[in-house]
Amino acid sequence: MSPVDSVVEIAGPLLLGLLCGALFRKTVYPQVLRWAGSMAAWVNSPANAFLIVLQIGVALAVAAACHDVNAPVTLKWLQEHISLPRIPLTPGLLHGAFLVATFLCGYLLANLPSSSSEEDGQVGPA
Repeated sequence: MSPVDSVVEIAGPLLLGLLCGALFRKTVYPQVLRWAGSMAAWVNSPANAFLIVLQIGVALAVAAACHDVNAPVTLKWLQEHISLPRIPLTPGLLHGAFLVATFLCGYLLANLPSSSSEEDGQVGPA
């Protein structure tokens, strides 16, 4: 695989995840906050930001393990340690996991909670 193909393979799902996350944040997120009512403060809490960063770390680890460079080693390890009788572990399955994990990284990055002034539309000094 050429270096350009590698960059496109990583950047494509990442940018798609960023776009989907930004669209969610702009269109659906305000409705979720209205629906949540008094619990909406939890959505922008530091604990939620920490959990999203933790999820990004897990998705990055999965993406790194399932990338074409590491796929043979990961596949061997999975076959030795995990027995899934109905799901055959193949390089194609790992490639799919890589694409999904890369998409999730972008999506979660776009959904990191921002400051309360940005949420209220009051960016900058008032």
